[in-house]
Amino acid sequence: MSLSRTEYKFWIDAEQYCQWKDEISQRLAVDQNPGNSGDYPILSQYYDTAERDCYWEKQRGFKSRRKIRLRIYGSETAKIPPAGFLEVKHKLQGLGVKRRLPMSIEAAQNFGLGDDDVLRGMYDQVGRSGRIIIDEVLGMRAAGHNPSMQIRYDRNAFSSPDGKLRITFDNLLRCRPEFPKLLPDDQDFSKFIIAEGESIMEVKSIGAVPYWLRQRAGETGLSRRSFSKYCTSLEKHDPVLGSQLRQARQRQESAA
Repeated sequence: MSLSRTEYKFWIDAEQYCQWKDEISQRLAVDQNPGNSGDYPILSQYYDTAERDCYWEKQRGFKSRRKIRLRIYGSETAKIPPAGFLEVKHKLQGLGVKRRLPMSIEAAQNFGLGDDDVLRGMYDQVGRSGRIIIDEVLGMRAAGHNPSMQIRYDRNAFSSPDGKLRITFDNLLRCRPEFPKLLPDDQDFSKFIIAEGESIMEVKSIGAVPYWLRQRAGETGLSRRSFSKYCTSLEKHDPVLGSQLRQARQRQESAA
């Protein structure tokens, strides 16, 4: 389990990306894990109920909420080979906690295609924390959490020596509401989540954000903006949520 941390997100344009990447690269080291020189692709498969409860819990500001995310980092051409992880993202009283289970690429791919027995087969091979994650995921799967969106982007990552500050830039955010086998560095994603050239800058901090970062944010006019890759992808490209939103608008119009 990762430590509780605070996260700050910024939706930036191409000019801001170049400016901030240059600033950050002079102050923080390139994150080498995973990927090649801090640059690596990320493929994620998100899970939700048929009613899209995970989406609506976030929109309605639930203080405690969870969702499953299956991830594959890296590519065959990177210095570090691809790595798979099964995660439960848990928001609790404003703090993000991420429970993570490492998986082989084959196991991650098979689970992504619906083979829950992959997790049952791992049960005796992992420690207590791993078994807790497996039980949690299987419980959520039994409650109706199924694949709801696949997302891909390229990440530039930087971190402080003590690991308490991590800053990432996510570029070329794309998605697809279909669920083929997750392949490392798969490029077959045609639906953009935000405009090409725009990026999401994330500041993840354990403890206080450094003064220099707050000062530079003020000097450059950088302002926080709530952003969820998952929620935005659903709003733009998920037929299930699209139908729900249309029905809600129709009810509002009828009531007006």
